[in-house]
Amino acid sequence: MRMRSIVISMFLAIAASCGGGESSPPADAAPVVDMFFSKCGMPGDVGNELGIGKFCASQGDCGTTTDAPLCSSLGDQDTHFCTKTCPMGSTDQCGTAAMCVCNGGGQCGCTPNTCL
Repeated sequence: MRMRSIVISMFLAIAASCGGGESSPPADAAPVVDMFFSKCGMPGDVGNELGIGKFCASQGDCGTTTDAPLCSSLGDQDTHFCTKTCPMGSTDQCGTAAMCVCNGGGQCGCTPNTCL
């Protein structure tokens, strides 16, 4: 009887040491998406009627917004929204909930109001 309990104890100890560790994820697990910093423009932003404010991770993402063909990250790598250039002082170029904003170099672009 004593021998039987020793064998059972050894079996349980071996089984516990083999099955108690962490396992690796399955081979088809989705990769972790790299996070990015954005001062303005987040995934899912659709923009206004002109496309100003639509989220873009790269220039190609603004290809379907003919009225806002530029990704703001070209000028500021920490922003991610579709935009277009606009004349300094203009008030009617950017559509709903956006305005023409100029930098110190006199370059102006339509910016969503939520970014201001």
